[in-house]
Amino acid sequence: MKMEVMEFLKIYKDAMTHNPFVVLVLVCVVADTVFGCLRAAKYHAWNSSLGIDGGIRKVTMLLSVLFLALVDQLVGINVISWLPEAATAALSAVNISAIGLAEFFCIVYILYEATSILKNWMLCGVWVPTGLKDKLAEWLDQMTDESSVSIVDTLAQPDNKQIPKNKV
Repeated sequence: MKMEVMEFLKIYKDAMTHNPFVVLVLVCVVADTVFGCLRAAKYHAWNSSLGIDGGIRKVTMLLSVLFLALVDQLVGINVISWLPEAATAALSAVNISAIGLAEFFCIVYILYEATSILKNWMLCGVWVPTGLKDKLAEWLDQMTDESSVSIVDTLAQPDNKQIPKNKV
């Protein structure tokens, strides 16, 4: 019995460390944390309650991915056959042969973190082509409600002050 548990844990560990979705979630979490800290430093706006909330959210995301991967391992959920043939072929080209609950939620988390990375990146002042910058700033202002900062108005300010939404 002990050997079966150890074997299962080894398979689980290997599944986690070789899963590109899990690795990408980890990369996104680290990138969002770095850009969030750079943004806070630039605007001199360290907020411990926002930082703690963000940290709790990130830890919860990672724990849910680990739990869902365990469920996938035990139950054997794989929805890749539900995808169109072109999507299945593209995924097999990059050695992805299964999409379970963990991978599905990883995709959602990656999109969520990518939006936050993009917002922090733009507010940090990282160069973005002008036309794209304006469109992204408008889209992020409309689609995100994670903070009360208006990206469009903040980027238009020369004095490094964050401008609240709907208050100019």
